[in-house]
Amino acid sequence: MNRAHTGRSAWGRSRFGGGTGVLLTVSLAIGAGCAALLGGLFARTVNAESPWLAFALLAVATLPVFSALSWVLLVDRGTITEAAERPEESVESDWYAKAAAGAFQDFLFVGGIGAAVFAFLGIDARVELVLAAVLVVLMLDFGARYLWQKRRATR
Repeated sequence: MNRAHTGRSAWGRSRFGGGTGVLLTVSLAIGAGCAALLGGLFARTVNAESPWLAFALLAVATLPVFSALSWVLLVDRGTITEAAERPEESVESDWYAKAAAGAFQDFLFVGGIGAAVFAFLGIDARVELVLAAVLVVLMLDFGARYLWQKRRATR
């Protein structure tokens, strides 16, 4: 089908009306405002030699993230070319749910065993390092389970 006929585009249209240009402009404006706000807060709270540099670095680093998040919140999903009509009923959604459930069960098991080992052996560790390690292991576990579900389904 012709894109102009269906009213769909690669970037979609906004939920509040207007075309792709309006959606992207508003998303970038909201992203820039949020990035500037966070950069300003960072520059005021961190004891930096160059607060303007701290502001600029954080604002530039977070601008794409805030703009993308704004786009996700504002886009009318039905106007995106080749978007699934009901993504919650897709096979990928099923793989995701199975991988997430398995990773959560692994977390409960490993977290319980790990807590018991740390308590009985009297291991003293920095909380932020332990939590970071747990997070990395969970992400790897989820990723491996997702890929396994995908491979199993495509055989």
